[in-house]
Amino acid sequence: MASYPYFGAPPTHERRPAVNEPALAGKRVVLSTPDGFVHDMRAVSEVQTDGHGGAIVYILTEPHYFEQMFTPRQHKPVAWPVHLVWVD
Repeated sequence: MASYPYFGAPPTHERRPAVNEPALAGKRVVLSTPDGFVHDMRAVSEVQTDGHGGAIVYILTEPHYFEQMFTPRQHKPVAWPVHLVWVD
């Protein structure tokens, strides 16, 4: 194994509010819930209105997202209030 100098740990990343993301569909997101944060989710739409003045984004779990992309199987995404969605 080659001997490389130590460059340090990679920088931590800060999560961004999904509402400010210019291209949201396909990105990994974190959902805020009363019980804590839900990781390993994917946005499957851009920010949309819910017809009642609210902003939403459609979400799938990562396994369902990739299954849907690479197989004919489809999953029903869940609408989530965009102010509770963070881009990972």
